[in-house]
Amino acid sequence: MFPVSKLRPLALAAALIALPVFAAQEEELQPVQAPQPLAPDALQLAQQAAAKGDSAEALSRYLRILSAAPDNIQALVGAGRAALGVGDTNAAAGFLSRADTLDPKNGQVKAALAQTMLANGNARAALRLFNEAVGMGVNQADIAADRGLAYDLRGSPKRAQADYGLALRTHPSDEITRRLALSYAFAGDRASALATLDPLLRKQDVPAWRDRIFVYALTGDLADAQHDASLVLPPNQVAELAPYLPRLAALKASEKAAAVHLGRFPGETPPAPKAVAVAAPRIPIDRATLAPPSGPAQTFAQVSAAAQATATQSDAQKEPSPAAQAKLDARARAAERKRAAAKAKREKEVEAREVARKNPARHWVQVAGGANKRDLGKEWDKLKSRWPSQLAGRSPWTTHYRFTNRLLIGPFATSKAAQDWVGEHKKEGFATFRVETRAGEEVERVD
Repeated sequence: MFPVSKLRPLALAAALIALPVFAAQEEELQPVQAPQPLAPDALQLAQQAAAKGDSAEALSRYLRILSAAPDNIQALVGAGRAALGVGDTNAAAGFLSRADTLDPKNGQVKAALAQTMLANGNARAALRLFNEAVGMGVNQADIAADRGLAYDLRGSPKRAQADYGLALRTHPSDEITRRLALSYAFAGDRASALATLDPLLRKQDVPAWRDRIFVYALTGDLADAQHDASLVLPPNQVAELAPYLPRLAALKASEKAAAVHLGRFPGETPPAPKAVAVAAPRIPIDRATLAPPSGPAQTFAQVSAAAQATATQSDAQKEPSPAAQAKLDARARAAERKRAAAKAKREKEVEAREVARKNPARHWVQVAGGANKRDLGKEWDKLKSRWPSQLAGRSPWTTHYRFTNRLLIGPFATSKAAQDWVGEHKKEGFATFRVETRAGEEVERVD
C-alpha cells in the first residue's frame, strides 16, 4: 500500500527534508564497471527489508542489484516502491517507467506507477493505471486501499469507501481504517467517521486523535475540532492550524481530500521538496531520520506536517496526560451515545416509513366498536345476520382508538364514497359513520 503518511499534510515532513535521492533515468542505471555476478539471495534480502518497512535499506539493496543487472524488472519495481517509501517520487517514477518500457504488460508495474501518480496528486492518471493493472491480472484487493484514496482525491467518496471496505476485509490496517473514516468525513457523514475511528481511539492511536480533529472540522463542528486540537497538539501548532480549520467544511469533497491527504489547500502553492544530490546506484544510502521542517509554517501543508511529527513521536512521548486522556475518553463516550441515539432515531424513522407504506391514509365506515378486540369477530357475525344484504361482500377490519377498537368496513376509494354508503344505509336504520385513518395508522383484518 502506498504510504500516504509520507505526504499527508499531517505527515508531509518526509517530503520536506533532505533524503538521499537516486536518479532513476536509464543511463544512470548503467554500471560504470563491468557487471558483477548477482548474488542468489540479493533479491530476497531486498524484499525482506521492504517487508519489514525499511524502505531505505530496501532501496540500497535494490540499487546494488540494478548496478549489476539494470534491466531486472523485479529490482526496478522494488526500487520504485522503496523510493516511494522514502518520499522520492521522482526516483520512483524513473525506476518504474524503465520497468514499464521493458515489460508494458506487467500489472505490478502498472500498479506501482499508479501509486507514484497518486503520490504526486495525479488521481486521474492513478485511477487509469490501477484499472489497467486489474485488467492485467492484479487482484483488486491488492490495490483497493490506494485506489480508494484516488477516488477520494477525485471527489468520489462512495467509491472510495467501497474500496477501503474491500481492503479492510483482505488486508486490515489502522491506516486504511483512518482513510475510511476521513472519507466518510469528506462526504459529510460525521457519525460514520467517528464510529470508524472509535476502535483506534480506544487503543490510544494518536494519528486517529489527530484525524478526529479533521473529522470535526470537515463536517462543520469547529468547536469540537478546536477542543480536540488543544488536547492533542502543542499550543503553537494549535495557533498555526486555527486559520485553516474553519475553512475545511466549505470545500468540495475532492478539495477536502487534497487538503487532508496531500496538504494542498485551495489558494496555496504546496512547498516543493528540497533539491538533493544524486548518488551513483552502486553506493548504499544512509538511513535518514525524519524531522519536521524548521522555521515558521507558511502553508497548510507545513502546519500539518508539524502536527504529524507531533503525532508520531516515540511511544514514551506520545501518551497524553491523564487529564487529557480522561477528556478524550469522555468525548469518545459522548460520541458513542450520540451515535447510538442517531442510530435509534434512524431505525425508528425506517420503521415508521415501513408502517406508513403498509398502512396509507384510507377511508372507512365504522359499523360497531368494542373494548375487547377478541370479541369483534362475534360482533361482526351479529351484524351480518342482521344486515346481510348491506354487508354482503364486505370484510371486517379494526383499528385501535383511545379506549376502544373500531369495527370497520372498507376501504372506500374516496371520502365521498364512504359518506355515500353511510347516507344510503342510514335510511334503512343502519346507523354508521365515516372514519379516516392516517398514514401509518395500523388497520388489521378481523379474523
